[in-house]
Amino acid sequence: MRGNGSVLQGPNGLVDQIQVPGIIIDKWPLCFCWVRGHVVRSSDNRAVCNARVHICEVDPIPWLIARLPDPDIFRLRDDLLDILRNPPIPRRPPIPDPDPGPLRGPRPGPDPAPFASALFRFTDPGSIAGFNPQPDPPRPELVSRFESALSRVALNPQPLPPRERFSASDRLSRVALNPQPLPPRTLAIQLAPEVMSALQSTSALMVRDALVANVKLLIPWLCYWPWWWRRFRCDEVAVLTTDAHGRFETTIFYPCGGDKPDLYFWVEYDFGSGFETVYHPWIACSTYWNYVCGTDVTIRVSDPRVPGCEDEPDLPGCQVVVLSLGRTVAVRQVQTSGTTQGLTTGGAPFGGSLEPRVDFSRTELITNKNIPYYRWSYRRLTAPDGGGGPVDAGSVPLNTWSVMSREVNRHYKLGTSYPPYFIGPLPTSGTDAAPIANLFRIRPLDPPAPSPEWIVLDERVDLATSYFDTASLAGAPAGFAPTTDDLAAGRYEIKLELFDAAGNLVNWTASGIDLRITDQDAPFGAGTITTSPAPNINRILSGSDTMGFRMTLRVDNNRCFADVLAVGGDVTPDPDCGFHNYDSTSDDATLSFVARHPNHFAFYSFDVVRGSGAVHPVQTSGISGEPGADGFSLVTDFTYSRDVHVSELFVGSTCENAAFSELLNMSAMATDGYSSISAYNHGDHAAFALAKPCDCSGQQNQGQGQGQGQGQGRGQGQG
Repeated sequence: MRGNGSVLQGPNGLVDQIQVPGIIIDKWPLCFCWVRGHVVRSSDNRAVCNARVHICEVDPIPWLIARLPDPDIFRLRDDLLDILRNPPIPRRPPIPDPDPGPLRGPRPGPDPAPFASALFRFTDPGSIAGFNPQPDPPRPELVSRFESALSRVALNPQPLPPRERFSASDRLSRVALNPQPLPPRTLAIQLAPEVMSALQSTSALMVRDALVANVKLLIPWLCYWPWWWRRFRCDEVAVLTTDAHGRFETTIFYPCGGDKPDLYFWVEYDFGSGFETVYHPWIACSTYWNYVCGTDVTIRVSDPRVPGCEDEPDLPGCQVVVLSLGRTVAVRQVQTSGTTQGLTTGGAPFGGSLEPRVDFSRTELITNKNIPYYRWSYRRLTAPDGGGGPVDAGSVPLNTWSVMSREVNRHYKLGTSYPPYFIGPLPTSGTDAAPIANLFRIRPLDPPAPSPEWIVLDERVDLATSYFDTASLAGAPAGFAPTTDDLAAGRYEIKLELFDAAGNLVNWTASGIDLRITDQDAPFGAGTITTSPAPNINRILSGSDTMGFRMTLRVDNNRCFADVLAVGGDVTPDPDCGFHNYDSTSDDATLSFVARHPNHFAFYSFDVVRGSGAVHPVQTSGISGEPGADGFSLVTDFTYSRDVHVSELFVGSTCENAAFSELLNMSAMATDGYSSISAYNHGDHAAFALAKPCDCSGQQNQGQGQGQGQGQGRGQGQG
């Protein structure tokens, strides 16, 4: 309406819009909020259909604070002030992801921003005034001071259904590998004087009011305090089923004069015997606080039993698209020249089981061109250091092709079960015989009758076309052995070839087969992925004809070795008792450690902590075998050392005696295409104490005199 109100009509005489006077809007009791999102599998980002999404509204934080007992008010205040004064930062190298499992994968909940950027956004004093209510809460996994608390506390799931259970090691594993040095120490947030004064008050009422008035300071850190989690509750406002594209949407109502909705989502899926909970993270860590209406919510389900909406595509035309090694390394992300050939673009070598993913134009190849088979093979190109020279007689020889012969299967639906379909290697006699040895079927378009569809139960089974078991190569280490190097390490070439029904090697060019790779890096996400013809470096060429696909990989399954050495220098060493005496704060304490990886494919992080862990006077990090940083020198191949003044260790303290902890962590860079391989990591821990000796000779003499007098008196009495 305009003025006193009028209906505006469109060109067809229909009502275009109605403008409601402000005096009415101000009294309108309820507002509408459009909630929308989609559910995907965390392993491959495929949409999940027919999932049941529960939308809940979480009790407002001010309402919870108003009902906290006074002791908890002061505890919440103390936790907030502590974390604002000493904002946590990652102090160790990134911890790699474990292999996917039934309850593993990226952290459930809102799509996480990188930890460091989210953390520094909230610890930047300038960001407080313009606080955005939507960011994901800071992740607790990376801050070691909270790890033990996270592993001890279990949230009472009532009245909500049981949640997914994640071990402490799983919580620690959700960080993408970042080879960059650790960020500098973050400065404490400076609060306005009146806010600080109110928070430091001894009055519970004043502190409570200050917390409510500054609730935006609390939101980023709610996930850090497990004692607080049990207080969160939410009311269900909608239950939706995802459509054929994994999407859901609805409209909810909320009081116009109140807060925006704080929304929490959990998901169920029916595997044939009723709905089961497949996604149910902690409310404190995964709530969309002050949800911006219309914002798309992405829910990532990590349970591998949950199928995607669509099956593998039958590509148009006649194509073979080599997608990736595992989930995270596309072909274009493997370097092709120079000293870094075969490494990922992030500088990581490969290890463990490597699983190439390939899409085929199945109907065209199998039915129309009579090309039903493929085969992957590998050969070694270099010595363990990636260069020339001889290789150990007990390891993989150079330039000898071997077939990747590990069994490959695909699952399909059959009633309430999921049988495997054998892909290969096929025998040369019998019902399913192939004309030559070690051929693998291109997966047929349709599964065995009467199955309705293929299904991906486990991405490491149902999406792999082969397995390059690098950790099982001759000469590879069998387990953790710091003095045993990987004799099978080096550069390897792998190749993919096609064979017709008679077992003849196929000329791809003559058969009109288009070899392609993706234009985007993996993991591919939910966006559109395009492809382009593979470059010549990825083609096996005979003249100008393509005979197959090839790629060079740097393989390294070496284990890390970490060792914190005894403290030396000017301080009097006493390694048996752990005490070291010093005479002056200018004395030097020599700190040293060994961070070994034979081919330098590992990160190390060394941290000295004083007292309970709040003070970190000495830190350094880097790449194993590379020059040291932060005053540490590389004194031998993998040994780092630094003379540290005693005054540095006591910085910010009036103590003359203190205990210190030394923590060394090493993380291997090697990736299997899903994550860096945590089994190759290693760490060490040591402790020492510094003490300034006092002159107690006078007290000792006095004590001796007293002892003699007492002894004499006792002797006389007894006589």
